[in-house]
Amino acid sequence: MEKSKRKEMEFQLRRAEILSQAEKIFAAKGFHNATMAEIADAAGFATGTLYQFFEGKETLYNVMVSEKIDRMHSEIRDSVSKEEKLTDKIEKLVASHFHFVENNVAFCDLLIRGEGLTLSDKGTILRDKLIADYFNHVSFVESIMRSGMETRTLKSGDPRMMAYTLLGIIRSFFYYWMLTDQDTPLSDKVACVSDIFLKGAGLELPG
Repeated sequence: MEKSKRKEMEFQLRRAEILSQAEKIFAAKGFHNATMAEIADAAGFATGTLYQFFEGKETLYNVMVSEKIDRMHSEIRDSVSKEEKLTDKIEKLVASHFHFVENNVAFCDLLIRGEGLTLSDKGTILRDKLIADYFNHVSFVESIMRSGMETRTLKSGDPRMMAYTLLGIIRSFFYYWMLTDQDTPLSDKVACVSDIFLKGAGLELPG
């Protein structure tokens, strides 16, 4: 039993190292220019060993992107769920998105370029999964908006449209940041984004 656990742990460690090196090389060279041989070399394995984990470059790319996005969404939700007040949840939501972007600039650039998403049926499957993941994330943010309306912290309205609005503001800020010199930390804009959203959606209390 212990031997089986050890082998599984070794397998997962090797797999994680391959994915880590693949992310760096795909981000630096793009999907088309990256090769399985250089990913294997960076991970410290023979090229043939990679095919024991992933059937080819496109599968490796798809798994890398998919698992990275899954972790991002999971970390954001865990972070937001720890907060009690709606305003704190919104601020944490913004901060978590920006934290991911700041710490994964090369990956985000690769994702924005959309390489590998329409190459084949596998690319289409990845694209469809990313779309489904996005809508699931929208639903999570929508639940926060609905909670805000129920507690009268936010104006009455369509909670899904509010979710799209907040995520749209977040996306606009990080796209702009990615396209500029990035001299100012994106995390410095958390309060600004929260303020912009809440001033538009916040309940107007009598003076």
